[in-house]
Amino acid sequence: MLSRKRPRMRIVRRSTKHSQNSETIANNYDLLIQILVCLPVKSLLRFKSVSKTWHSIISDPEFSCRLFPDISGLVMRKLGSPANKPEYGFIPLGNKSSADDAPFKYLDFINHPSGLKVVQSCNGLLLCSSSRYDNKSNYDYYIYNPTTKQFVMIPLPANPRDARIVYSLSLAFDHTKSPHYKVVCVRDPDPWLNISDDPDSNFVSQQIEIYSSQTHSWRLSGKPFLAHVNTGFGGGVFCNSAIHWLGAWNNTSFYFNVQEEELLELPMPPIPDDWEDLRRCQYFGESQNHLHLIEIYQPPTTRFSVYEIESDYSGWFVKYNINLDLLTVAYPGMVRTYSVPSDLNYYVFSVLCIVRKADDEESYMVLHIPEKAIHYNLKDGSIKKICDLDADENGYRGSPVLISLTYFLGSSFHPNSLSCMKYYLLHSTYIYICMSAPIYTYMQNKQNLRY
Repeated sequence: MLSRKRPRMRIVRRSTKHSQNSETIANNYDLLIQILVCLPVKSLLRFKSVSKTWHSIISDPEFSCRLFPDISGLVMRKLGSPANKPEYGFIPLGNKSSADDAPFKYLDFINHPSGLKVVQSCNGLLLCSSSRYDNKSNYDYYIYNPTTKQFVMIPLPANPRDARIVYSLSLAFDHTKSPHYKVVCVRDPDPWLNISDDPDSNFVSQQIEIYSSQTHSWRLSGKPFLAHVNTGFGGGVFCNSAIHWLGAWNNTSFYFNVQEEELLELPMPPIPDDWEDLRRCQYFGESQNHLHLIEIYQPPTTRFSVYEIESDYSGWFVKYNINLDLLTVAYPGMVRTYSVPSDLNYYVFSVLCIVRKADDEESYMVLHIPEKAIHYNLKDGSIKKICDLDADENGYRGSPVLISLTYFLGSSFHPNSLSCMKYYLLHSTYIYICMSAPIYTYMQNKQNLRY
């Protein structure tokens, strides 16, 4: 009879030294923070449930301020999708990003009868509005958090006489200065404050009113002012604590310092003498607190300059000189062969965004050419294809906005707190299509926000 020997059980004891090291890290608050800030956002979202201590650290606004955003890609509204349910595509940009990183495909956080559109983004939040206004000539506005899919409806300023028409709302938020955001409204002034009495004038009276998430209320800011009827107050560019609005004509652009509540004229580069007064802006946006502008008035449109605003707002200077001639050789589909080189629409491309890096040698521009997205290095002019685009992703519709998104982490949603994603608004108009198109830059980061 065969005997069966019981196998020996091997007991492995965890190293005392390893256990002590783990306990040292867990009990060392500062060391733990240094480790957590290096982790990807998805890991941080999971680690909030490890313990109350970890949840408290990751949800702390001061912890959020130490995190650095990493661009993941571009989100774009597709041409042909219905207004009551627009569809968004995604262009990955980061080394580790993929199509799965898209923050959303539809803006369906609320079943609005007219559908929703993105108006602006600002350092963590999306400002959205209904696609159409109601019978009171006002849109419905929402602050949306794509990370948690939570949202809050923003009440419009009180309107006892039904005399106020809201021209635009813009979002202002800087988590490094305050956990609270503000919404800046440009509207018709109260009738007794109207300073424009000429019905044939090209200038109209406007009033700024500010909503604070800290007080949950609106209040007037300054006195009414005159603005050209073609000044675009919809969804400004938030940069350096100010909202910037671009006008279609000379002397019609403004910026509003939200902290100082001061409205000033935004100086613009001169329009060429042989050009009509209407500006031909191809890009207006922000990256890393640098405000950029691209205007093209003469052929060849493949050679142009990227302007940056002076730190004291005294004017603009040329930051980068662009030459896309090699790109047209590599991708001849950019050329409209039925046209002539002197035509401003001879080359088919658009600037989607400008991305500034800590090392300026790595700063780049994202271009859209037929069926492709292109990475263009702003310093050496090198190019590389980011990805191919489907036929239905070659056209976009809507207002010209470009947004970059960044993850924020925070506590659970309630009227005074919101976990959110960080967004930077960038504007862009398109050379090769009749309609300008909304493109949204998607970034991952971890931040906290309080209402």
